Amino acid sequence: MITMGIGLFPPFWPSMAPDDGADHRYDGAVTEHAGSGLMAGPTDRAPEQLGPDSVRTRESDPVGAELRQRMERLPPGHPSSPYNGDGSRKPVVPDPFEHDYPIPGDPDYQRDAPSALDTDQTRHVGNDDLHARQSPTADHDPDQELPADSREVRQLDSREEQERRLSQITDLVAAKCREAEGRDADGNYGERGLTPAMRRIEAQTEHGKLAPETEKYALKGRDRFMEKLAEMVSDEPDKPADELAREIHDGIRYTFLIASEHYAVGVRDLTSKLEVHNFELGAIKNKWDNDEYKGINTRWLDHESGVRFEVQFHTEQSWLVKQETHNAYVKIHDTRTPTVEREWLRDHQREISAQVLRPPGCEDIFDFRKEGW
Repeated sequence: MITMGIGLFPPFWPSMAPDDGADHRYDGAVTEHAGSGLMAGPTDRAPEQLGPDSVRTRESDPVGAELRQRMERLPPGHPSSPYNGDGSRKPVVPDPFEHDYPIPGDPDYQRDAPSALDTDQTRHVGNDDLHARQSPTADHDPDQELPADSREVRQLDSREEQERRLSQITDLVAAKCREAEGRDADGNYGERGLTPAMRRIEAQTEHGKLAPETEKYALKGRDRFMEKLAEMVSDEPDKPADELAREIHDGIRYTFLIASEHYAVGVRDLTSKLEVHNFELGAIKNKWDNDEYKGINTRWLDHESGVRFEVQFHTEQSWLVKQETHNAYVKIHDTRTPTVEREWLRDHQREISAQVLRPPGCEDIFDFRKEGW
């Protein structure tokens, strides 16, 4: 028995009648089942010969032969007559039951390709089952439900969002550093700010002077600041980026040059004067034993602005070597630099730094670091 379930067929199923221009209107009974919304379609079988469980009779069946004889006796032109009004025989209507159609469930049934009917079945009948198959459970990784390109887009969105966040933090910190450094919107200095304070300290010390173009290089470049912040986020992913940004101590940097013979005394004198100006010492790093970099770096906190800054102490020679190896230093700390090139650059730094003479008494200046620095 062939049945039509709810929603299996589209609302307008193509007619099996030939398009010959003749009037094929059906004059038999049409049954409508109240409440079910179903209406039986036209059939060329007499209503009294069809039961609820009947199967369409082949023409070789005696009942079919009798029906054909009755149709032959109808007057020409009658809708059920096999003859047109002029007496000519109507074309034979193809009987779909003369063809073998595969039935799903049959062991020999093999689906070749999805049809419009199959698509409609999926839309109207299999929604619950389809939803059950597609809905991820708590044990499923959501990424398994996404095509590879979707995951790549999501990763790209996440990376771009992180870059936007780091960019925003960089802009905020850069603005705070500019204000703390002391220059106004036109690049001019007044009495307040770190650079004017460094100039006053320079004028008060007997041993030491600020490096050339201090004002030009006091502020770290924005791009370099953001690169450094990204490196810190990569090293400590569980720590908030804005907290890491506050730990960058060289957003503002100053360098004092001290003659080699007065180096140790000059470092102590300048350190004392910085503290007198209400700057808090957070750390001292004596790198004169380092084979790639020579000098002393100190970290400070400006209580007025809340900004940390760095002060380096060099001899003329160590400062010149630092300038010469600066590009190598940048490339060494660039994650995109190949390992082989990075090692070559380190060797280059060691070779040049080995030529720097140690100032007397520098070994008596010890490392120091406050908690949280």
